[in-house]
Amino acid sequence: MKLNNTPPPDVTSVQVTDERLTFGLEDGRTVSVPLSFYPTLQLATRRERANFEICHSSVYWPKLDCDISSDCLLRGAKEARKFAERAWRKKVKLAAA
Repeated sequence: MKLNNTPPPDVTSVQVTDERLTFGLEDGRTVSVPLSFYPTLQLATRRERANFEICHSSVYWPKLDCDISSDCLLRGAKEARKFAERAWRKKVKLAAA
């Protein structure tokens, strides 16, 4: 199989609702996945979700230590289990405080 050496498209806009994560891409496409694909974002507050940085083909949420690339959304890749578990433990710890 021949590999595709085309870099992933840059992200130009981000929208996070209670149900979906959507990236607008430089090539005019919009890609959207259920927020449940990324438990770290799903468990975050709206304020935490709104605090992100776009860096080319990647979006980073500093308070959540969460980084998602346009390539991940295009492939439908879900968040790794270890990161989802970390987000859940953080949420439980905050609720207990």
